[in-house]
Amino acid sequence: MSEPATSPRARSDVEASSGEACLFNLTWKSHEDELTNTWQHYDMSAQGVISALEDQDLPKAVIRYLTRAETRPAARVLSGGVALVLRGINFNESQDPVDMVSLRCFLEPNRLVTVRSRWLASVQETRKQIEEGESLGRPTDVLLAIVEKLTAKISRHIETLDSALGAFEVRAEGATRELAKVDFSGLRRQIASVYRFIAPQRSALTTLVQIGEGRFSEDQLERIIELEDLTQRYAEDLELHRERASSLLEAQLNTLQAEQNRRSYALSLVAGLFLPATFVTGLFGMNVAGLPGTENPSSFLIVAGAMVVISGAVYAALKLNKWL
Repeated sequence: MSEPATSPRARSDVEASSGEACLFNLTWKSHEDELTNTWQHYDMSAQGVISALEDQDLPKAVIRYLTRAETRPAARVLSGGVALVLRGINFNESQDPVDMVSLRCFLEPNRLVTVRSRWLASVQETRKQIEEGESLGRPTDVLLAIVEKLTAKISRHIETLDSALGAFEVRAEGATRELAKVDFSGLRRQIASVYRFIAPQRSALTTLVQIGEGRFSEDQLERIIELEDLTQRYAEDLELHRERASSLLEAQLNTLQAEQNRRSYALSLVAGLFLPATFVTGLFGMNVAGLPGTENPSSFLIVAGAMVVISGAVYAALKLNKWL
């Protein structure tokens, strides 16, 4: 890449905050054929983004595809080019990483158009490579560089989830009371949210391999196949993480149920021990004529002693039947 974009041609995201639809427009020449290549990156949330795309002579079908409100990872041939939708980890400040950012791409032989909904680190890192003069060749190389960075960041996030899950497992091992205090809801939601897009992203890369013949070189197709395999492995890892989280949740529910049963059992024993005394006090507490011992000063001691003896007998019976 002999002619990286100069700074006036590369608009920053800071400038885009004022409402510009085009975040940057990079131009360079390939070493192989000296043809001019371009990479145009747009902000979907900016006003006038559709008009800006129309100014680039993009077909209406492509513009609709790049600006759809709802997207899932997918790849297809559209208007003679390759349309690709990917998802990346959201590393924006004060935002949830699992709220994955969509990146919509349209690839032509000498042009790459990308549209994002929010700031994406993989795009900015690839842009920096080009601006610093690193040779990425054709737009296909730029697209693959972005996909590789997206995949690497997904890998690091999955490792983070694995570490968090492992910490929960260590904390829960042999400590039932600690397990009962652990909140798995956030971790399980993160795993499910990432898996929701990882599985179709693998399918999108599979489709990209199938439609990429004639558009990508053999080496590039091998790179895409490797990324597809990695994404499949990440999907399998997430399935395993989900099973581990489910097992921890099941163990937590069992622990809570066992704790509740122990408390109920203790309350039942206490109630059983005092049930005879409650009956006697209720019987002799009736305000009716004819109760025995009302005239005998020793009646209280006799009744109290009887209650102690009966409670002791109940305790002995529970102990004999190994209920205590």
